[in-house]
Amino acid sequence: MPVRSSHLLLLCLASVGIAWGSGPQPNRGLRASPMAPRFAPADTRPQRRFDARGRYYPTRELTVKGHRLFWLELSVHYASIELSPPAGDTETVLIDCGHAVITPDTLYVSCAGDAIGSLTMTGAFLDKKGDFMHRPEVIEEEILEATVSYKGQSGQQSEHVRFKYGVSGGL
Repeated sequence: MPVRSSHLLLLCLASVGIAWGSGPQPNRGLRASPMAPRFAPADTRPQRRFDARGRYYPTRELTVKGHRLFWLELSVHYASIELSPPAGDTETVLIDCGHAVITPDTLYVSCAGDAIGSLTMTGAFLDKKGDFMHRPEVIEEEILEATVSYKGQSGQQSEHVRFKYGVSGGL
């Protein structure tokens, strides 16, 4: 029996309807399979970003190419450092570190300046809550642990340092 083009067309349309569905199907008392994946409802609460803005002071003296590191300042997306003045100068050296990665588990800051060359800080926050500016109980507490790496006279050097959060001077 030959297949007519009209039969072929109806067969194709029926296949498309099955493949793409023909609109909402009524629930006919069917239960979901116990093996069907279950999805948690989407979290629609507004997400808070980790706020680490402020100044961090090393808990021990850290000297980079003859300059003492006074503080590390973090903003939302960038960082800066202040160093002691070079011998014979009275002004401190402020270096803008540009882009920084700041999360509860990651701190990555890269700074470059004539006084120190290239310096990187990698670490993590000991206090994962953040919002330090609005939490007076953390003032002067060790908040950040980092490795400070730079190229010294004898090649690449790294120092492990903890920083305290503060509103006043460090050491």
